[in-house]
Amino acid sequence: MAWKNKPTNFALEVKKVGDEHLRKVSAEMLQQVIVGSPVDTGAFRGNHRISVNSPDSTYDLSTADKGGSATQQEGNQKILQAKLGDLVYVQNNLPYAVALENGHSQQRPLGIYSVAFMNVSSKYK
Repeated sequence: MAWKNKPTNFALEVKKVGDEHLRKVSAEMLQQVIVGSPVDTGAFRGNHRISVNSPDSTYDLSTADKGGSATQQEGNQKILQAKLGDLVYVQNNLPYAVALENGHSQQRPLGIYSVAFMNVSSKYK
């Protein structure tokens, strides 16, 4: 008796689908964070960082991205490197990022990251 579909083919398909799902959810999280960011100078929006398997603790006050497309593009390039089992970090290290997350913005009184997390996680329950 021979296998019609080899178990190794199934395992490879699971890995492929898992990689794609990780990348899709990570990109959606980044998009939600960018869209949900309050905008004054664009520095907060431009300093969202994506890293894979280790946090990126950098920030640059001179980096501004009022529209968010450059930040999304840069983040997506890093997300494409992620694979099933990796840890994708989405973070913002500006000194005032915690204050914004804690509601110190009239534009986003409920925060940014927590709202994005709730939106994305509820979509994939």
